[in-house]
Amino acid sequence: MRELNYTLLELQKEFRNTTCDFCSSYGKDNKSVNQIRSRVKVNDKYVGVNVVCEECKEKFENDELLKCARCGRLQTMLDIDSGCRCIRRKENIEEKELPNLPDGRENTFAFYEKQINGLKDELVTAEEALEIEREEVAKFQVKSKE
Repeated sequence: MRELNYTLLELQKEFRNTTCDFCSSYGKDNKSVNQIRSRVKVNDKYVGVNVVCEECKEKFENDELLKCARCGRLQTMLDIDSGCRCIRRKENIEEKELPNLPDGRENTFAFYEKQINGLKDELVTAEEALEIEREEVAKFQVKSKE
């Protein structure tokens, strides 16, 4: 399976009346609050843009949304019902890394999505370091009371 980067973005107000791509079928019509953009890691090619409700956003954050075993796309209700887009479109999932443009330019959305994902990674690392520091302080306080 190819590796994808997923970026969770706030949904613009004019799109908030749309229904969730992941659960708004079978009698559910949950209103979307966020957008998930999916890109191939090696070449930044878009492979999916989906809208998600609050409940499915939590599932996404906990890595509980279904993904295609072949291409890694998040599986929407349509994909579950009729097969993943990679199969319907007969996609070649062996992605090649694309060379950078000579002047160093890249797609503006891809640039900002990389920044967002990088900052999220830094936040996770900082939160882990903070938790370790808190544990060390708590141990020190216990020892100093003895």
